[in-house]
Amino acid sequence: MSNQTRTALVTGCNGDVGRFLAGHLLESGWRVLGLDRADREPPPGVIFERCDLRDAAATSGAVERLATAHGAPDLVVNGAGIIANAPLVTIAATGGWQAHDAALWEDVIGSGLTSAFHVIAASVPRMLTARKRGVIVNISSVCAAGNPGQVAYSAAKAGLNGLTYALAKELGPLGIRVVGLAPGYLDTASTRDHVTAARLAKVVAGVPLRRLGSLEDLTRALDFIVADGYVNGTIIELDGGLVL
Repeated sequence: MSNQTRTALVTGCNGDVGRFLAGHLLESGWRVLGLDRADREPPPGVIFERCDLRDAAATSGAVERLATAHGAPDLVVNGAGIIANAPLVTIAATGGWQAHDAALWEDVIGSGLTSAFHVIAASVPRMLTARKRGVIVNISSVCAAGNPGQVAYSAAKAGLNGLTYALAKELGPLGIRVVGLAPGYLDTASTRDHVTAARLAKVVAGVPLRRLGSLEDLTRALDFIVADGYVNGTIIELDGGLVL
C-alpha cells in the first residue's frame, strides 16, 4: 500500500506505544487521526479527539466527525488498552480469599477488546463507502497465550486475536485486511512501571536475543504489514523468540 496522502486512525495515541506509532506514521507521510480517552497531549501533528472508546455511541460519533473532516482511514491501528497485574484470587488483608476486582476486569476488557470492536465497526462502513482497500492492525500481545497474574489482560488480548481472525475472513472479500501484531516485552516506561526489574531480568534471560523489544522493532513490523498486501488473518508475534 502506498502511504502517500493516506490516512491512518490510531487509537491509544497518547500512550507509550500509540504515541510512537502515530509519530512514525506522521514521519512517513501519513495523515494521522488519533483517539484516546487520556488527557495527555498527542504527538504534534496528530488530528486528535478525546473519546472513551468503551462507549459505542461516542466512538461512532468521533470516527464520523474525523472521517467527514479528514477522510475515511486507509489504516486503522487499534493500540488502545491498559495493563493490569491482578491474579484471579489473592489472600485478603483480613484473611481468606479475595477475588479479582470486577470493575478492573470490565475496564481492561473494555479498553483492550470492546474498544477495538467499536472502532472497527465505526470505521469499516466509511472505508467501504470510500472504496478503501485498507488494513486494520490490532495491537495484541504474547500474553494472549495466558500470562499468570494478568488474567484480564490475557483475556482481552486473546479476544482481540479471535476478533482479528474472524474479521479477516469477513472483510477480506471486501478488500480490507485484518492483522494482529503481538509484541512481547517492549522497552517502554509502561513496561517498567508494571514489571519489576527482577522480573524483567528473567524475561531478558529467556529471550534468545537477550534483549527487550524496541519501539523501532514494532514500527518495522507495522510497515511490513501495511506494505505486503497478502498478509491477512494472522497474528505476528514480535517477541525475539520468547515463549510465555
